[in-house]
Amino acid sequence: MASASDFEQAVGSVFSVSIGGRAVSLELTAVHPIAASPRPGGGFTLLFKGPRDIGLPQAIYHLTGDAIADDIFIVPVSVDTTGYVYEGVFN
Repeated sequence: MASASDFEQAVGSVFSVSIGGRAVSLELTAVHPIAASPRPGGGFTLLFKGPRDIGLPQAIYHLTGDAIADDIFIVPVSVDTTGYVYEGVFN
């Protein structure tokens, strides 16, 4: 089971997602603990920054990084001139 510490070590790393035959890079920018989570080992959220030219709809994606590969349900939470921000929640 993935833990916050697994991902904390990967902050700043780039993960690859494949959608429609295209590889999209998402940078892990933050890991935040969820204090009152009932999840064994504790809950946490992940924030990823993606490119501006393609927005990913909320879905489960297989994210592959240097040290971590996992299926994560991510949701777009904002967009600005530099790109999209996505959140994954482990609760």
